[in-house]
Amino acid sequence: MTETISRAEVLKIMRTPNEEGRAVPFDISYRTFNRNSKTGGKMVHLENVKLVMKEKGLDPDSVYALKNFKPSEEQKEKIRKNPNHFGNKTRNIRLENGKVTKIGILWIKEFNGKTVVP
Repeated sequence: MTETISRAEVLKIMRTPNEEGRAVPFDISYRTFNRNSKTGGKMVHLENVKLVMKEKGLDPDSVYALKNFKPSEEQKEKIRKNPNHFGNKTRNIRLENGKVTKIGILWIKEFNGKTVVP
């Protein structure tokens, strides 16, 4: 029998930083979903990914480094949409290659080798 983990525990582990204040890497499997046609898609397996979150340090990808960034007038005028992750039940994760992708938390099937239950 495989080990199970609740979705709430998965989200807690994902957002807990390590001792250095950085996001912890994890393995995750989830199913894609098409909201327009209301159909399920393929199963995606990702290894060594991290939740996109505020991290300590001056890493160029860090939010703290972005706070010191002085935007140009053109960049100030650009309107950004609030991602509303809580309402949409989504999270952004950073892949090993640095690319950021969005996952739906309802469609997570496996986390660090454990089966996710609602």
